[in-house]
Amino acid sequence: MREAAIEKAVCQWAKDHGIMVMKLAGPNQKGQPDRMFLYRGMAAFAELKATGKKPKALQKKWMSDLWDHGFVVGWFDNAPDAITWLKKIFVV
Repeated sequence: MREAAIEKAVCQWAKDHGIMVMKLAGPNQKGQPDRMFLYRGMAAFAELKATGKKPKALQKKWMSDLWDHGFVVGWFDNAPDAITWLKKIFVV
């Protein structure tokens, strides 16, 4: 499945469940996760990839840095796993 389709499905599920979704695309911030999910004072970051694809080194570095700062971070190559992850984090 293409990355855009996975991202669309995950973001739609989140919005349908009251989770705020933000696309991260800051200038000079290559490698940052695709999406930030916000719900009841909590934040989680997700890197979404096409089926079978894995994060690149710079993306892994960003995820590691966010994790080291206490944030919840994950990467997924399919929508069901990402949605299950969001359900666990935000208890939706």
